[in-house]
Amino acid sequence: MVTREGPGALAPVAARVADTRDRAAAGAVRIDLAGARRLLARIDRIRAKAARLAEDGVQLDRPLRLGDSWVSHLLAERLRGVAVEDGGLTPALRTFGRAIDDLETTVRLAVDRYRKVDDESLAALNGAIGDLDARRERT
Repeated sequence: MVTREGPGALAPVAARVADTRDRAAAGAVRIDLAGARRLLARIDRIRAKAARLAEDGVQLDRPLRLGDSWVSHLLAERLRGVAVEDGGLTPALRTFGRAIDDLETTVRLAVDRYRKVDDESLAALNGAIGDLDARRERT
């Protein structure tokens, strides 16, 4: 689950996705089933790409051998920090992954709501048909 905090420009997006997830949990988000299937397939592809990037990012957390001067050591540490420390690539990809999880949860909650309303409507319709049949039999 994404919190309302996160690295850089991703934080407001993650927060909006989390807010929408909360609205879906409350039953306030509507979606059609065909659109949901397409969206879930896209989410799966995006999640796989993000996971590959995160796995590749782990390889960035190692010392760079740029030379033996204080400048090369400073530059190597700064480049490593950009990749793996707070605000860097790896934490941003983790936050992105959590936002994708929230998006998937949102879609699944909306689909569940759709199915529940559909089932309730079918039950009400069947009940009304049964009432009409009973009235017709009495006449």
